[in-house]
Amino acid sequence: MEGFWKDDIELANDLATVRERMQEVVDNSHGFIRKLLQTQVNSGGKMLRPALVLLSSRLGTNPRKEQVLKIASILEMIHIASLIHDDILDMALTRRGVATLYAKVGAKQAVLAGDYLLSKAISMIGSNEDNGVKASAVANAFSRLCESELDQDAAQNDFFISKSTYIRRIAGKTAALFALCCYSGAATADASEHQQYLMHRFGYAFGMSFQVQDDILDYVGNEQDLGKQTGRDLQCGIPTLPLIFALEEERRRGPKRPLAALLTDRGSHLNNKDTAKAVSYVIQLGGIERATAVSDMYRNRALRDLQSVDNAEVAAKLKALFVKLINRPS
Repeated sequence: MEGFWKDDIELANDLATVRERMQEVVDNSHGFIRKLLQTQVNSGGKMLRPALVLLSSRLGTNPRKEQVLKIASILEMIHIASLIHDDILDMALTRRGVATLYAKVGAKQAVLAGDYLLSKAISMIGSNEDNGVKASAVANAFSRLCESELDQDAAQNDFFISKSTYIRRIAGKTAALFALCCYSGAATADASEHQQYLMHRFGYAFGMSFQVQDDILDYVGNEQDLGKQTGRDLQCGIPTLPLIFALEEERRRGPKRPLAALLTDRGSHLNNKDTAKAVSYVIQLGGIERATAVSDMYRNRALRDLQSVDNAEVAAKLKALFVKLINRPS
C-alpha cells in the first residue's frame, strides 16, 4: 500500500490511520473472531475505497478529519466483508496469491467472520448521521451489493445473459460502493451539493470502468500479476462482458457456434482445458476489444465529470488515480 500512495504522503498517512481504526475494531472483538480477521484487515491491499473517501473530502469547506476517517473505515470494512463472502460463494482458495479465509477455516467460520465485520461497520454508521452521510445511503449501497451477488449466484453457470443484466449486476456489485465512497467524502466535509453530485457520478463511472477492466483482465491479464489463472470467472460459472460480446459475435457469424457449444455441452464446471479453449474463443471473436470500448466509455464519462470539479488539485489526483488503476496489469 505504501508504495502505491507514495506521491501523496498525507493520503498514505490517513490510510494507515484507517487501517489502525479497523485493527482496533478487530482487537476489541472476541479472541476467536480476532484471530480470523487479523489477516483480512492487514492484507496490504491498495485501500482504494477509503482513498476515494479521503480524496473527495478535500473538496469540502469543513475538513472533519475524524468523521472522514470514520466513514472511510466503515466503507472499507463493508468491502472486506463482501470479499470474504465472495470467496465463499466462489469457493475461492486464493485471492491475489494468498489463501482466502474460506480456504483456511471453511465456509461456516468465514461467513460468521464476514457477518461480524459487517455488524461492526453498521453499528458505527449511526453515530455518523449528523456528519453529512445518512445510514440509509450506506444501507442502500450495501443492499444493492447483496442483490447483485444473489442474482449472480442464483444464475451461476448460466453464461447466456444479456448485456443489460451484466451492467445491472456490476452497477450493484462495484459501482454503487465506489459512488458512495466519493459522495460520502464530499458530503462529510460539507462540499456543495453540486460537488457531491459530481463525486457520486464520477464514482459510479469509475466503478463501472474499473469492474469491466477487471473482467477483461480475467481473460488477458498476466497470471502472476493477477495471483490467479486466467478464466477464473468462467470456471466459477460467471459470465462477464467479454464473453457476452463474443457469444453475440458468434451468433452473428452463423450457425457454427463452438464457444456456445463448449459452454452448453459440459458437466458442471469447465475444466482447465475447456477454460483455455473458451478464453481463446472469446479473444478470437473480439470480445476483449468490445468490452474495452465499454470500459473506455465509462472512463471518458468519469474524466468528463472531473473537469467540473472546483478544486483542480483534487481533480488532478483523482484523475491520476483513475488512469493508474484502469491501466493496471492486474
